[in-house]
Amino acid sequence: MRRNSKELKLIFITLSAVTVLSVIVAAGFAAMYFTSRNTYSQPVVQTGADVSDTDAGTDADDSASADDTALSRLEQENEDLRAEAQSLAEELEQLQKEVSGAETEYIPEGDTAISGTFDPGDITPADPDSLSYTFNLTEQLARIRALEDRMKNGPFLVDPDGELIKIEDIEFDEDAEILYRAAENSPLDEDGKPVNTEIDYEAMGYTCPTVAIAYRDLERGTSYSYNGDTVYFSASLIKAPYIYTLLYQIAQYNEIKAANPTNDPAVGKTLTQEIWDKYDLERKITLTESMKAEGSGKIKDMDLSGAGKEFTVLELIEYAIKVSDNTAFRVLRNEFGYDYFWTVSRSLGVESVFTSFNNMTAEEACIYLAAIYDFAKEYPAEGGILISLMKNANHQVLITQAVDNPYNVAHKYGWDESSYHDMAVVYGDAPFAVCVMTDFDFAVNDDDINEYIRSLVAEIEDIHRDFYGFGEEN
Repeated sequence: MRRNSKELKLIFITLSAVTVLSVIVAAGFAAMYFTSRNTYSQPVVQTGADVSDTDAGTDADDSASADDTALSRLEQENEDLRAEAQSLAEELEQLQKEVSGAETEYIPEGDTAISGTFDPGDITPADPDSLSYTFNLTEQLARIRALEDRMKNGPFLVDPDGELIKIEDIEFDEDAEILYRAAENSPLDEDGKPVNTEIDYEAMGYTCPTVAIAYRDLERGTSYSYNGDTVYFSASLIKAPYIYTLLYQIAQYNEIKAANPTNDPAVGKTLTQEIWDKYDLERKITLTESMKAEGSGKIKDMDLSGAGKEFTVLELIEYAIKVSDNTAFRVLRNEFGYDYFWTVSRSLGVESVFTSFNNMTAEEACIYLAAIYDFAKEYPAEGGILISLMKNANHQVLITQAVDNPYNVAHKYGWDESSYHDMAVVYGDAPFAVCVMTDFDFAVNDDDINEYIRSLVAEIEDIHRDFYGFGEEN
């Protein structure tokens, strides 16, 4: 932000005045010095002393004369400086009056980060002629703190047997010893004991399950997370990033094929015949009984005996994303390997997958989602395949049902023992990515868990919409 021109002039005048006053003070000290020297440098004639040295007397007279001249010159310069200081002081006083009565002017220095990352016409700003909009930071901070408190002190606990249970459903035997602790911020009575107490579940062997949430504005890059760097077993979340890197390879090879359909070196870039054939969405792969994988999916329940059953690469991708099919995903990994996945993950700054393929944090999930979002814009055909599959992926009970428009959500969920997650690109006027990762076990209190997770995501979307100044009508 540039300063008001009057403010700059005020600063300059002030500095000038200070400089002049400093010179005046220095001149005053110099004058005092020469006066003192002129007074005490006169030769002292003592009775009985030898004063026949006439040269010494002449030197003293010449020195006194020179000092008088210098003193006169300094006194004149001092007067001139005083006059200049008086003039500057008057100008300074006038400028102070003008500046104090004027508002500070805002002059942006060139293009702002906002104008370079999204179209202002896509939002409804508070002032249609500017990029400004209403956003109360204090209010939003209070909302974020309340959200974090709900995640820190959630409605669930893990009992001593390792089962997830809702706190309000916990019951104790009649002869059970119940331990208590002081409630937070409880006052003390006259005996120094807390007035308000609560059950000390931790002392009784209960533990708090964890929840992590991460958010990223896909146009501005604004982000937020709570426990966002906590590493979880990602379960099936990892399928979306892996399929993204596979489709990214196919998209790049398809670009070469389209530019050089005859694969002629004289025309342009070429591919080896192996790559040309292998990275073809219509290539068929035969699956047999021995290739089945346990867990989620539909292929494991198909009859693959005898000669087996053929699936195209695209069909396997569809099974892996839409129904989170473990067999299809295993076959794709065996066919295409991990090298490009590692390369892309490293370039994105993702780290957890390098400790274990199935490790991920909520923040890293949003990094992958942002890459998928950009991929779909760069390669609409291949990227569109992944987005379409994610929009139609099963288990649409978390993020999909939490946001304002469930039809604009491209998501991938993950569920395994002590792992219950969902990650999504939420499209709309201002697209954003969000991921929730928990160590909740979906097998118990499923409706309560789903509702709790949805409420967290809904609050994230509300904060996001407030940040853009969207009204209820949007």
